[in-house]
Amino acid sequence: MPERGYAVISLNTTGLFPYQRDRVVEVAVVHLDEGGHITARWETVVNPESNVGGSANHSISTAELLRAPTFAQIAPRLVNLLSGRVLVTHNAQFVTGFLMSEFEQIGYAPGRGLEAVCTMQLARRYLPGAGRLLVDCCAAYDIEIGPGPGALVQAVACASLLAAYVHGSPSAAPWTDALDRAALNVWPAIPRATTGPAPVGTALVGTALVGTALVGTEPVWVHRDPTRTDVLATPSFLARVTVKLPDYTGPEKHLDYLALLDLCLIDRVLLPRETRELRVLAQFSDISPTDCTALHRSYFEDLVRVAWSNGALNIADSAELIAVARMLDVAPEVVATALATPAVAARQPVASIDEVLLERGDIVVLTGDMARARADWGKELVARGLSLGAAVTMRTRLLVAANPESFTGKTGKARDYGIPIVSEFGLRSLIGVH
Repeated sequence: MPERGYAVISLNTTGLFPYQRDRVVEVAVVHLDEGGHITARWETVVNPESNVGGSANHSISTAELLRAPTFAQIAPRLVNLLSGRVLVTHNAQFVTGFLMSEFEQIGYAPGRGLEAVCTMQLARRYLPGAGRLLVDCCAAYDIEIGPGPGALVQAVACASLLAAYVHGSPSAAPWTDALDRAALNVWPAIPRATTGPAPVGTALVGTALVGTALVGTEPVWVHRDPTRTDVLATPSFLARVTVKLPDYTGPEKHLDYLALLDLCLIDRVLLPRETRELRVLAQFSDISPTDCTALHRSYFEDLVRVAWSNGALNIADSAELIAVARMLDVAPEVVATALATPAVAARQPVASIDEVLLERGDIVVLTGDMARARADWGKELVARGLSLGAAVTMRTRLLVAANPESFTGKTGKARDYGIPIVSEFGLRSLIGVH
């Protein structure tokens, strides 16, 4: 019987649509125990065998891909890593779609049920107001995401996000039953002998990243070239705005569709093939053309609303927004109205501590290294009828920061939401502690 727990998986791919020509080019898996603690991690580049896509999609060179194992070769070990565990990922429809497509191409089917947890969908419950992107959800907890585009970086961030959910949730969390069901759903093993020989020129992943020893003829897992020094481009205006998009409270299938729009538009280009695939996804998800039109319009209006909240729009920013509107086929009159005037007034920062009034039940979040232990502050706040929060959400009433002027995930979210930020000294004044 496999050990109970979670298997967080992240992928890099040649594109966005698994059931056409796009393939997986990198896989990372992180194991967590039932308490949400990371116990092991693995990663490998994957040879897609045909189309390698543009390196802008995954930042992996063609040379690296050609000397990597194929998905068929890594499949036996991957199945072993996932079997009997709850599969966790951010934007589960996207990731599981690629995973199941790759398994289908080698003639393999997992067990009868696939227990999957989507940290993006869970954010609707645990991070009200947070956006869809992993970086946005992590910011609410001050979870730092490592540099680089590697799948392991994203998997560790997703694992940390799940851990934050687990640690801040009661025992009756939605994934508790999933652990029981997953433990009973052991996937059929794939015989290693059918995968063929290991590729020439591979190198063993460092022992720090390997949870179990290699046995038999199993091919070596190869992580991306550590000597490459890719320079991260400055995020575009659209990329910066997309991170701050508000949450969506409608049907889950609509959220999945909007998350795919994020990925399609992040490079500011919506190709004809992507437009066709979006239509296919909408039909597959039973999203009507009328609903698609409404989703496109609300997506554009949300982009403009966030852009206006940062101040006046310059010509270049407006041009990017107009380009998005054209790609989404938003009506010209809607575009003109949205760009003409701010959709909402920018939130005004709290001018002084005298404007903050705490009431029983208000949620207070603490961040940073304080003079008084945060655990002691937590007891003090609870004793006064206040609630202690772990993440900054739209329900947070006050953020207490060791340095209110700092720029962290939590202080950034508080500024976005218009939540007052005070120092430890300010908190003392508010609740009358000397």
